[in-house]
Amino acid sequence: MTDLELIQAIGQVVEAKMEPMRQDIRGLKEDVKTLRKDIQTLKEDVQVLKGEVQELQQDYSVLETKVDGARVYIDTDLCRTLNLLMEGQQAVLDRVTPPEKYETLEIRTSALEMAVRQHSSQIQELMYA
Repeated sequence: MTDLELIQAIGQVVEAKMEPMRQDIRGLKEDVKTLRKDIQTLKEDVQVLKGEVQELQQDYSVLETKVDGARVYIDTDLCRTLNLLMEGQQAVLDRVTPPEKYETLEIRTSALEMAVRQHSSQIQELMYA
């Protein structure tokens, strides 16, 4: 075997050994392309999510402002209105006779009724006499 044949044989062996590596490299290149597309899609999705998060933050700010307004209303107007109602209720309660006095009033009423009956009967007697 001559040097040239030996070199060609070595080249064929090297070429045969290199072919699976080349196929693996082609596969890796395709995988890298796919990964790049996936990464680009992820980047776009992240941008969309960032926009949505920003919208949510704005909505939250608006909602927080409205809740603060409701709190102010409850703290001022509603509390003032409730206090006025309670004052009116207290005025009504102050005019009502307390339960302790009912017993005394019942006794006095019973005594007055008996006196009226007695006087009525005496008037009747005097009218027929």
